[in-house]
Amino acid sequence: AAHASRAALEAAGVPPESLWMIVNASGTNEQAIPDGGPLLQAALGLGGSGIRSVSVHATCLSFLVGLEMASSALERADCPPGAHVLVCSSEITSRHVDPCDSHTATLFGDGAAACVLRRAGWREGSRLHAARVETYGEGAALTQARGGGTNLPQHSPEDHHAPNPASDYAANHFEMDGAGALRLVLQHGRGFMERLWPGLSRSLGSITWAVPHQASGLALEAILDALGWPAERAIRTIDTLGNCVAASIPLTLHEGIASGKIRRGDKCVLFGTGAGLSFGGIVLTY
Repeated sequence: AAHASRAALEAAGVPPESLWMIVNASGTNEQAIPDGGPLLQAALGLGGSGIRSVSVHATCLSFLVGLEMASSALERADCPPGAHVLVCSSEITSRHVDPCDSHTATLFGDGAAACVLRRAGWREGSRLHAARVETYGEGAALTQARGGGTNLPQHSPEDHHAPNPASDYAANHFEMDGAGALRLVLQHGRGFMERLWPGLSRSLGSITWAVPHQASGLALEAILDALGWPAERAIRTIDTLGNCVAASIPLTLHEGIASGKIRRGDKCVLFGTGAGLSFGGIVLTY
């Protein structure tokens, strides 16, 4: 997280100590307490700075939620002129998947990405046009890691010095019903996209690039087909990076920019799904 953040700050020409806010937007936590915001602040050498540092956790949609949160903060009346916000997503998913499960062990990847935001001037074209999240809790059990919380603590509820037999190996590793999750995505996906930006359920229209969460190759192809979007206008990184959870969308956005595909002034849709099951999307002009 700190490495990606430093690279983003250097690329933006922003000294770390001048940040107004730090948002850790990750699906896998370094530890239970404190949240990753203060840990990232300290790793950047800013532990005595007082810079507000917080976390948002929406699994694979954490970056989108963090981006929306940062954008809203920059629009506030008390936001100082020239303020910068750092949003970082960092994932070490290899610590949470079962290496014996061929469905998940070969799908997920480790990675980190960060961006620096500021409020665009009225002469600049960059804008966040729309943001939306919808959640369908009926799919909560389709993608989950049941252990680690109050439901399945590591210690026995009756004897805190004894291990909890229910908090076993399976409970503390990621479980996924991929087929069930994809069915729910296809059931609600077109309606969600239409509510995010009218017309998106049928075509990309005036949007130049799609930057999707890289859930899996099969899921990506199925969603693009259902929406009628041409595959050549979607940035794809699943084949090289795997599913990097919350870091997936910003890593894919970076690939689009670094490759020269996404250019200043291009309108993009960033979208994906997260455990829960939640849909998230942002339409912006880069």
